[in-house]
Amino acid sequence: MVASSVMRRVGMASALALFAGGLLAGETQAETVLQVSATQPEYMAQNRAIWDLYEEENPDVVIELFAINEDTEAAYQARVAAGDPADIRGLVFPTKDNYQTYVNLLEIDYPYWDLLTYDARNVFEQTFGVPDYVPALNVNGGLFMSFVYYADRMAEAGLDPKSVENVDDLRALLADLKVYVDSQDDLDYVLDNGWHPRAWGRWILEAWGVGLGASKEEFRQLWLGEIKWTDKANNPMVPALELVKEFTDAGYLPPNWWERAWEQEYESSFIGGRSILAYHGPWLWNKVLAQNPDADLDGFFFPANEEGVIWQDSTTLDRGSVLYVANQDKDTYEEAVKALIWWTSPEIVKLRAESVGFFPAMDLSAVGGVDLTNPQFVKLIKPVMDEGAFTFDSGLGGQGAGGPLQKSGTPYVIEDNAMASVLGEYFGGEISLDDLLQQMQTRWDQAYGS
Repeated sequence: MVASSVMRRVGMASALALFAGGLLAGETQAETVLQVSATQPEYMAQNRAIWDLYEEENPDVVIELFAINEDTEAAYQARVAAGDPADIRGLVFPTKDNYQTYVNLLEIDYPYWDLLTYDARNVFEQTFGVPDYVPALNVNGGLFMSFVYYADRMAEAGLDPKSVENVDDLRALLADLKVYVDSQDDLDYVLDNGWHPRAWGRWILEAWGVGLGASKEEFRQLWLGEIKWTDKANNPMVPALELVKEFTDAGYLPPNWWERAWEQEYESSFIGGRSILAYHGPWLWNKVLAQNPDADLDGFFFPANEEGVIWQDSTTLDRGSVLYVANQDKDTYEEAVKALIWWTSPEIVKLRAESVGFFPAMDLSAVGGVDLTNPQFVKLIKPVMDEGAFTFDSGLGGQGAGGPLQKSGTPYVIEDNAMASVLGEYFGGEISLDDLLQQMQTRWDQAYGS
């Protein structure tokens, strides 16, 4: 490993000379290997290029970068449980049940707290009720969910998704798109989708609920128990649930979409061109272009509510990077601390943001700001921001606000794979909306109630 690492930097001849010199002096070349997970599998190449800079600055350190996919998550968690986690992991979702697995980053002398644009020191207390603990460092601003489509195929169909201004326009677009899809042998779905507990439990239903007239404050009241889940007249999620059922009944969403795997079926069908419209975060744009750099993608947001507000996810510790308590006594720990601070420093956050396109949750003015070029930002977010007709609400969402009330070991109301079949029973017409809301109320009572 020593020779191969040095060869990568200075060439085989230099490596052999160094190695021979070490032998003559009776010494060995020391090398620290850090295992680091990519922030997301689709950003492996970008992460690798940036970690290469760390290796150049620290020639005695090797970064072994690896990716954790949804289908390998269980195996990685088994490794963590066995006391052998990676040195640094990105894309972590700490909770009150697992936060003690991770080092309290308030204790590592992190120098950039005051540059973060959210209350990073206290947000874990705000979302989980645990004071004076920062289990993860998140430098990603709240994500945007949006519709994404193949613009060339939409033009071929004679459709203009950019003209969607309200929910009735969205209904009309889907109806016309269904006519087109039904006439094309190479297309299977109108509005592609699948099951993902976080996407449906935290993001989609709240985003659509806000667009249908609710506010994030009402969602916070729902999770805090101030609005009953069974109160159909005031539950801010009800209009979104009804709209999803309407789209399911109309054949716009795939049959039994709640049984479709998010990556292996939903994302793959859109990436493979079996559908031309989807609803997703920023990653699907990047995944498509990774497979087909010439793809003509564009997008639009779920229509804003009457106040001109469009939902945006809040910035919490979710998707942050962590160190593990199990590694604190290992020889690599101090180097891991140094690497994590470097990875979340302004200069590197700028590189990371520009390489994959996330909104940085850090003031980068001292390093020249940030120039985002990712497709979702360029094609959709920036034009909407520049137009100034709408505002994005990135305040704390309902599930985040309810976190301090949640009892240890209990599942979320919706963000739980067990809820796929329950929602499917409603969307498939096997149970009523009242039945569904009662089940949600029961789950809330068990997890959050007194």
